[in-house]
Amino acid sequence: MGPKRKAAQLTRINNNEPIRAKNAAKKAKSKIDEDVENEPLPSGPSSLCSRNRVRPPAHLVGVLQGHGHGLVGHFNLERFSRLPIIEEISHYGVFKSVTPFDTRTTSLAWHPSSPSLCAVGSKWGDIMLWNYQADNFQNLEPGRGPGGSILAMKFDIENDCRLYTCSIDGKMAVQDFVGQKSRVFLSTDDWEHWYTSFDVSFTGGTVITGDNKGFVTLMTKDGEVVWRSRLHPKKVTNLQFSPREPYLLISTSVDNSVKVWDIRNIKDRKSALASLEHDKPVNSAYFNPVNGTRLLTTDQHSQLRVYRSPHWDLERLIPHPHRQFQHLTPIKATWHPLADIVLAGRYPHDQFPGYEAGEQRSVDFIDPDDGKMLFQLTQPGMNNIISLNLFSPSGDAMLSGMSSTVLIWKPKPKFEMDEKLYKETESNIKDLMVEEWPEHRPKRAKNKKKTRT
Repeated sequence: MGPKRKAAQLTRINNNEPIRAKNAAKKAKSKIDEDVENEPLPSGPSSLCSRNRVRPPAHLVGVLQGHGHGLVGHFNLERFSRLPIIEEISHYGVFKSVTPFDTRTTSLAWHPSSPSLCAVGSKWGDIMLWNYQADNFQNLEPGRGPGGSILAMKFDIENDCRLYTCSIDGKMAVQDFVGQKSRVFLSTDDWEHWYTSFDVSFTGGTVITGDNKGFVTLMTKDGEVVWRSRLHPKKVTNLQFSPREPYLLISTSVDNSVKVWDIRNIKDRKSALASLEHDKPVNSAYFNPVNGTRLLTTDQHSQLRVYRSPHWDLERLIPHPHRQFQHLTPIKATWHPLADIVLAGRYPHDQFPGYEAGEQRSVDFIDPDDGKMLFQLTQPGMNNIISLNLFSPSGDAMLSGMSSTVLIWKPKPKFEMDEKLYKETESNIKDLMVEEWPEHRPKRAKNKKKTRT
């Protein structure tokens, strides 16, 4: 190679150095941005790690400002929003406790506009309304005894005095707890055929209900049947409309599947938009209330799953002990209403990986992004299985069903009521008083023989 050619090549190399340096700087900056985006949240005050790398700030206002300037990614923003909620939950204790039934609790519901009013259903068909702040109660429906289990309830957001219910006696009805009237939408009149779940889309004006044969029935809010189709070969366990898209429906079944449907285009089982197969029968599936883009499922053994729209890909499989048996109300994981936090009652099992002797039967709060435990809520001296847990719409109280006892969890009150409208007796639980409602005894309706079909 001649001297001139070498000189020309050297000149080109030297001229390219600024370009290479510039590209390298871009790559380095991209890598730094990626590191900041994916970096775990700090546990202490923020600090400068280098000239170019800044940790996400350790307070919510700073995180919001950082997100607005592109310094904090959406993933970290979501994670940081959970911290103040978990901090508050860490101060929770049993605020009120009542034992209104002779048998276990099977269903819970919060009133949408009265923040301290809830409904509780029992295995024997009792329905109790409880205003826990005023210590008022109303026996809405006397139980019929065995065979009357309340399986689902939902308040009417358009009529504060109405409560939709379905029960194992084969009825899907709406109760008016002011006029004490009940209207039956559907009735099977058959001990071997009953309705297991339902949901109401108030924006769509429709009611959907499923039964133990796998059939799903769509109705208007007035109870007029639109269609009925067998969408599962076995019992339907849960139905829910999407809070984001009122035509989107999910159904769960003991056939080990969760299916996503468009109710505008259902012809048969093959019409499902997605079929999410599980290893075990499925108890429930719920859309996250924050934005309706996630789906949380609970099987009957040891798996919680989180799916993400629009294709409902499996985002996270969370091992969690909650096995089912005949005399236990099925455990169903739910969402916190204000942030994507999963909560579920724990039923420890010595065969579960990571089991430790003496594990508490806690209410577990779990991060759906990585499946890690955020907090385990327990009450000293209380170690029964807490199958049902449901936060109020405002997120300031949690309602739980623990066998025949109903619990309200809140941060400990700062003052005592001047006058109590109930009698309190000591329990075997530390710092927990059990209320005795005056002159209240659950009533039993006489069993009416159903006609077999």
